[in-house]
Amino acid sequence: MKRLLLVTMLVVLVAGGLLFAGGAKEKEREIAVVPQQLGNVVFLPAEEGMKAAGKDLGVKVLWEAPPKAEAQLQVEVMEGLIERGVAGIAISCNHPDALQGVINRAVAAGIVVTTFDADSPLSDRAFFAGTNNYQAGYISGQEMLRLYKDSNKARIRVALLEGIPGAFDIESRKRGFKDAIAGSNIEVVYEGACDDDVDKSVIIVEDYTRANPNIDAWFMAGGWPYIVQPGAMPEYTKWKQADPVNHKVVTLDVFPSSEAFFDLGLIDSAIDQAFYQMGYLRVKNILNILDGKPVEGLEDIENELDDGSIIMVPSIDTGTKIVLLENYKDYFKD
Repeated sequence: MKRLLLVTMLVVLVAGGLLFAGGAKEKEREIAVVPQQLGNVVFLPAEEGMKAAGKDLGVKVLWEAPPKAEAQLQVEVMEGLIERGVAGIAISCNHPDALQGVINRAVAAGIVVTTFDADSPLSDRAFFAGTNNYQAGYISGQEMLRLYKDSNKARIRVALLEGIPGAFDIESRKRGFKDAIAGSNIEVVYEGACDDDVDKSVIIVEDYTRANPNIDAWFMAGGWPYIVQPGAMPEYTKWKQADPVNHKVVTLDVFPSSEAFFDLGLIDSAIDQAFYQMGYLRVKNILNILDGKPVEGLEDIENELDDGSIIMVPSIDTGTKIVLLENYKDYFKD
């Protein structure tokens, strides 16, 4: 009887110890990435980079996207991640001010939060990883100036396609472009917002080009129209090919589908962004912060806010590459 009682007590103690050990097991660290919307192919290389970093570094990564590019939907995604208790979050903000509060709440909850692609510069996020968007816009303006340096036209009229109005990346690119062309004979005469919607971007470009066939140039602050095939843009194609010497196009972004547009001479200059690097580096450096290590490649980069004030933003600049009609085949060969 005593022996049976002893065995029973041992079983209870062992079971209790196992339960205690199981309860004390450290929670698996999770890093969530929140793009601007689900299905936006612009972010596919960033998702690939995120997954590669998760595999290489042995951390669970989550791709958590709102169904539409709306700030409130991103807020809801962020609140769910705070409730879940993830270790880190990287977000591309649909609007800097609308996301500032929930970013700060996540940081207060002990979550390492960073931004990529589109920043919320006045929030408590740890750093921004992505393109220096003002510089990308400025380079785009310089490219437009280069394309028209031998033109005898007194006035070059540019139509500008933007994404989500108020998004920090878009506003910075527009400001950079306009600063670059300031004082020249190049001026922006139209701005159309597609809200990061590919179909809407095509409609905007087609409708404006049809109604204004004498427009001189397009500046695309993002490459949304080039996700489709050229056949989806007959008015744009007709306009560009009617006068390739005087009709010019500068765009942000290069996608695999962009090659067909280059083949037809429908893009003159494209500023490629390193989205894969954005995906990889943000996961790697969130882990560095969690492990008490320094953030790699971090530097303070000057940014101008909407009110004209200047702030220094802790950033990882992932860089850009200029792809031209003259050398695009080498780019796609690589």
